[in-house]
Amino acid sequence: MRDRTKSSVKWVSIALAIVWLALVGWDQFNDLGTFALGANDYREEAIQKQLKDCHGTFHERYDCKSAILRAHGRDSFYFWSKKYALTFGPALFIYVAFTFWLRSVETVEEKERRIRRVARIEARKQKEGRFAQEQARRRALAAQRRQEIRKAETQAMREDKEKPKNLLVISQDDVWVEKFRRYLWAGGYFIIRSDLRDVFLSFREISYLAVLTETKFAAPDMHPEDVDDEDFPGRPLPLKDVIQRMRSIKESIRIVACAPEFKDLTAQQFIAAATGLRCDAVIEKPFEPDKLLDLLSKLLPPPKPEGEHMIDEDEDEENPVG
Repeated sequence: MRDRTKSSVKWVSIALAIVWLALVGWDQFNDLGTFALGANDYREEAIQKQLKDCHGTFHERYDCKSAILRAHGRDSFYFWSKKYALTFGPALFIYVAFTFWLRSVETVEEKERRIRRVARIEARKQKEGRFAQEQARRRALAAQRRQEIRKAETQAMREDKEKPKNLLVISQDDVWVEKFRRYLWAGGYFIIRSDLRDVFLSFREISYLAVLTETKFAAPDMHPEDVDDEDFPGRPLPLKDVIQRMRSIKESIRIVACAPEFKDLTAQQFIAAATGLRCDAVIEKPFEPDKLLDLLSKLLPPPKPEGEHMIDEDEDEENPVG
């Protein structure tokens, strides 16, 4: 309940008590007769008449008059008690009722505050747990990517092939990516698949030459409170922001967007689509692997001399970016 409501009830109760005390008190103690329980003059006359009716010996008259006076005293006590009770009783009742009501309301509110406080503490603990779990997942995924690249480099040496170029594929469709993985491997490319939220894991350390990205992504499997939290690791950015950030980190990287709507585009439409997404080129989905290889060969610079490493060993940054 709002403090304003409590204050309103308080002042209404005080006003009612004051009005009652003023009206009823004035009526009772000025003998206006509205709530009169007996007129003083009439009572005095009745007492005098009763005293005169006492006859007999001195002791009999004394006992009779004493009994009348004692009865008069009791009647006076009851008379004034009723006046005070009628005047102050309702006001006192209003005060007591308001006090008990306020205490009951504050007890309920305190109970609710404790419940909310416990819920906030529990929610904070859960968020810290999700935060730590997400950081651990990202560290493990970053290490896994670096390990897979080293394995690919070793495999290329065993097959007596040139070191493959690193191609980052941003997609949530694992099956689709696996369909053309071996074709691109034969063409000299090693695919590192990533969701949109994990693009920047070890991005500085891995020497990506090109990026193939889809344009539409499903909402990430994240807690609703974490999606809008800018400090939560792994919070996905819009695709255009991801592309802009990748270019700010690696200016020479080539980016190709892939979507079904890019099929059979004219040259003008091709340029407009690529410019709108801030990409270097676009390609339809699904595509023939040879078509992608041909597009990449046109976008990428000539091969680097022997001795270049797939992972920049001079990079000391261990923490994932993004």
